[in-house]
Amino acid sequence: MLIRKYILLSVMVISFPVCSQDIEHSKKLAQEVPIADVHRHVQRWVSPELLKKQMEKSNVKWSGAVGAPFGPYDTMSYSGLLKNQYIPTIGQVELGSIFDQYGAAGLTDMNVKTYKELLANAEHLFANGNVKGFGELILNNKISNPNVSFRRKVKINSAPIEAMFTIADQHKGFVQIHSEDDPDSVDELKSLSTKFKNTSIILSHCMFSSDVNRIKNLLESYSNMFCEMSARSRSHFMNPDSERAKLWVVYGENFVKEEWVQLIEEFPTRFMVGTDTYNPKIDFEKNIKEIREGLLSALQPATIELVAYKNAVRVMRLE
Repeated sequence: MLIRKYILLSVMVISFPVCSQDIEHSKKLAQEVPIADVHRHVQRWVSPELLKKQMEKSNVKWSGAVGAPFGPYDTMSYSGLLKNQYIPTIGQVELGSIFDQYGAAGLTDMNVKTYKELLANAEHLFANGNVKGFGELILNNKISNPNVSFRRKVKINSAPIEAMFTIADQHKGFVQIHSEDDPDSVDELKSLSTKFKNTSIILSHCMFSSDVNRIKNLLESYSNMFCEMSARSRSHFMNPDSERAKLWVVYGENFVKEEWVQLIEEFPTRFMVGTDTYNPKIDFEKNIKEIREGLLSALQPATIELVAYKNAVRVMRLE
């Protein structure tokens, strides 16, 4: 009996430093690992030169994967300067224009001229390797946008959206969709996932879901769905102590919700990070700090690399 107690005590003494070393390793790696920012809007207040400077300062190796809804509407200058480090997409600006002209009903109308032009252009851009995917397609933001006039909820697997998926599927591209986790919207996403198996579906902001089990069930059942975790940090909210923010915030500079750490560790190949600089008040550097010190540092070393950039490189076929 004494021998067994001695052995158990010895194991505990030996194990503790290893755990401490793992924690310190994670913290160190989280500060050093390159990042793929898969939700970076290059708005008119961020020139290609400024974006390059910000990326180099924060060790962000890839950036983009969403559009510039407030301009510049042509992002070729970013690709021209950053080459393969910029992740070009199509669709967000066009859907924004349709919404401005026709309201939510226009977003599901295949006969809208802008849609026809978008689809024809997309075929050409994908074939030439000038875009990697569609996005951000904002299809359900009925409570997740502070601007009431910008909110909408439409059928996600409507004809024009399926047409985009058809093109993405042919080229093994991705579609990044902003949707909240309403049951009907989730079912529509499931339908697209099942029908277009070659297309990776990036769930912007992980659907602003606070239901970890709902996300777990999606990831278990649909292998081409992925979560990106932008706008889930404390600094993104004007009132981070509001009841809604408490539900949506997952991490900050010095914390992360444990249930999300467990979910990410269970599905380490299915999560990515982003900053979502949708307005000039969003502090890019602070966002990166929250990602590194709050979210990534809480993960296992191998998971840190996957979430920080390796998943994005694999799924979006980055170079």
